[in-house]
Amino acid sequence: MADPKLLIFARYPAPGQVKTGLCPPLTPDQAAAIQRSCIRLVCERAFRVWPVRPTLVITPNDSEEAFRAIVGPYIRLLLQGEGNLGDRLARVVQDAFQSGDEEVLVIGSDSPTIPAGRFDDARTALQKSDVVLGPCDDGGFYLLGLKRTHVDLFKRVPWGTDGACSGLKDQAIACDLKVAAMDPWYDIDRPDDLARAVQDIRSVQREDDYELLTVLESAIAAVPKRKAAARR
Repeated sequence: MADPKLLIFARYPAPGQVKTGLCPPLTPDQAAAIQRSCIRLVCERAFRVWPVRPTLVITPNDSEEAFRAIVGPYIRLLLQGEGNLGDRLARVVQDAFQSGDEEVLVIGSDSPTIPAGRFDDARTALQKSDVVLGPCDDGGFYLLGLKRTHVDLFKRVPWGTDGACSGLKDQAIACDLKVAAMDPWYDIDRPDDLARAVQDIRSVQREDDYELLTVLESAIAAVPKRKAAARR
């Protein structure tokens, strides 16, 4: 069986529009730099290491040239289109199945430290389930696996809240889809996630992690200096 299609959802890393949960203590420019490095690393790993066929699904709709400057010429780009996250997910997932894909995996660009084995775990779970959810500590999800979908699957889900993962699970069950859960992981979305990501990156010592590690360590190091300057 062919490797599954991986849809990587990403927003262009414009300061003030991405990773706002890191600000403060980070500045919008630092948060955008982290997002940029996360996008680059996720695409690199998906293209060269993970057992998937990746497509980077981007927003806003006029950002294709800017994304090319980040990820290079090889990975396929696809526009997310209009609507809320549920609308965009529904449209892109449905298109994937209509084009002949038998398994579809969806992640964001916020989990560059996700172990490669999680994709194998998702595929194993899909042998007996229609939907596989990888929950995040903050109530979202770092991975969504699908063997089939439903016209109402992505409706009535509280996107962008700590109830997104549980809401999607409830909606899948309401659509008569069999759901399986994976072990939790995390997105780099909150200040506490920064040190955790640094620790994970250092523990595996992969050369392609160097850029993200440098950006994270630089951001962490700058935080106490800004606090001290503010007190003065």
